[in-house]
Amino acid sequence: MSPHFPIAGIIPLDGAAPELSYPGLSPQLLARVRQLWSAAGLDFDHSWRVGLRSLPGFRALPRIQAAPVSTDVDLVFLYDQAVLWVRALHEAAAIGRQSQTGELTADQWHGLAALSARLTEQLAALRLLALTDLPMPAMQIARSLSEDVDMALVILIRRKLAERFAACRSAEEASDFWRRHIAGGRAFRTISEKLYAVGIDYSADTDYAKWRKSVLTTLGAAVHSNALKTEAPRRQPGTVMMNGDSLHFATFRIHELCAFAQLLEPDLIRALAAAANSTPSANPLAGLAAPMSTIIVNQIQSLSAPSSKTSKTAKQH
Repeated sequence: MSPHFPIAGIIPLDGAAPELSYPGLSPQLLARVRQLWSAAGLDFDHSWRVGLRSLPGFRALPRIQAAPVSTDVDLVFLYDQAVLWVRALHEAAAIGRQSQTGELTADQWHGLAALSARLTEQLAALRLLALTDLPMPAMQIARSLSEDVDMALVILIRRKLAERFAACRSAEEASDFWRRHIAGGRAFRTISEKLYAVGIDYSADTDYAKWRKSVLTTLGAAVHSNALKTEAPRRQPGTVMMNGDSLHFATFRIHELCAFAQLLEPDLIRALAAAANSTPSANPLAGLAAPMSTIIVNQIQSLSAPSSKTSKTAKQH
């Protein structure tokens, strides 16, 4: 198959093992992931089919014979599990909004349901772009996704802000809310202050904050035309995707959402479990949100980075 058309016709068969959609996947990573799922009492194969096989535009990865290492394939495998967790978070949050379980307010449930729905769309689109030769749109989506992660964390910290967000009824009101409370690093400053209170220093002068700012600046530049780039991007022989940096950053940010949310709202896991168990007709993905949170946090150490300066820095943090 030509490397210039990597997704044409690559649709995994119903009932096929998940790893068949990731040719070249590291056996060590697969074994570790399956061990984590088994330890949590979860069926990885079934959950993958329900939550990822049904993802809009889902395609298996192309088999690239010349690919020397499994780095790109491993990254997509970890990314897909982050997608699965976000979909589970959405289903649990939607139930929590309806049943209004006590750990979170109705407005916080509302915000989580809305933002996780948007994150799911962004992750699905970014996945498609990662398997095609469209790095600029991928960068635009990755930046937007990062802002939504910050917003989700902020509404867990500030209940009044969650209330204001839930009260938005028009595009103008939503834009005004974003400009006043999220844009310009406002949300990140709120998150940093709260994390500092629990012993994690992400203030502006830390290496992490500087790295984050540089990555977001690079991603933000994707919305502007660059007169220095006069040729369309081309895939190099033996590569699985051109958008490894964007995919890595998005995966990293979803891992942060999962980990930081538990620090900022210690009752979150109990709330997600209570929501999933509150109705017998719940979507099966809802029951994954709580136990998968532990799996996602444990996978942070397995997040391998593409060979770029940006991604190597991300791995260090």
